[in-house]
Amino acid sequence: MEPQIIDLSVPCSNETDGVSITRQQNLPVYLGKECYAYDIAIKSHTGTYFETSSHLFRDGRDTDEVGLEDLVLPGVCLTVTTDKSCICADDLEAACDSIRPGSALVINTGPDTDRYFSRDAAQWMTRRKIKLMGSSSRMYDCGFENPTGFFVELFQAGIPIIANLVNLDKLPQSGFTLVALPLRITGVCTVPCRVIAMVGCA
Repeated sequence: MEPQIIDLSVPCSNETDGVSITRQQNLPVYLGKECYAYDIAIKSHTGTYFETSSHLFRDGRDTDEVGLEDLVLPGVCLTVTTDKSCICADDLEAACDSIRPGSALVINTGPDTDRYFSRDAAQWMTRRKIKLMGSSSRMYDCGFENPTGFFVELFQAGIPIIANLVNLDKLPQSGFTLVALPLRITGVCTVPCRVIAMVGCA
């Protein structure tokens, strides 16, 4: 049986905040056909995006320094059903059967996309040697006032994140390969990213 491929990325358009797409003027003509080309401007924290440790730590890796071997990984999807706003290590432990080192962990927070993660949740991921983490939540920490410290713990361990994932409810808990392909732009910590899951080929 061929693997099922599930797109986990958010589409972007001119209707998306932070995105501007305009067709270029004076386009070349090839055999009587105008060859369309576009100017695209997009803020780094827009749509589905990939973020590395240099977001906080100047000596951390930029997005272009993450090797392909860290972007194509066996995946584990946890569905966290707690009613709390903050997801902690105990919630992850309760949702997890097993997770092997070197995996990509994605966390489905259900319809509540405003949940965030505690510092000990990042420590839980670090102890399990997660290589990449993503979630359907729009928030990973609670903001700049009284933050939990989740990003500090995660980025100190060198674990990148993928933000704004969709379709996580279509994934099994395991048995899939996660493929994240951020734009290869030098010297930045956050870039748009296409993410897919290949179910049945982990």
